[in-house]
Amino acid sequence: MRPFILTGFLVLSGIATPFATPEISLASLAYTRVIIEAVDESAPSLTFRTTEGEVWTLTASSTDILKGLRKGDTCSVELDLDDRVTKIVRVDAPSP
Repeated sequence: MRPFILTGFLVLSGIATPFATPEISLASLAYTRVIIEAVDESAPSLTFRTTEGEVWTLTASSTDILKGLRKGDTCSVELDLDDRVTKIVRVDAPSP
């Protein structure tokens, strides 16, 4: 009797079904508390300082997410795998 090797298929109730692979996740990195240092809507780019003191200047995925941000705002920032800013949530605004 020959051994039967099945690769890439799962047999359920007599039906051969290909394995389902999970979708690739476009994971992102989040900085939960950064201080905005500069906003350049023409680039579009965002410069911020992390709680560890690092200063980053990164491209924003769109100018819309930069609208209303000012130097000194405390925000949460999400980055995609290409280090583009994809989401910004203002935590609090600076005192006047």
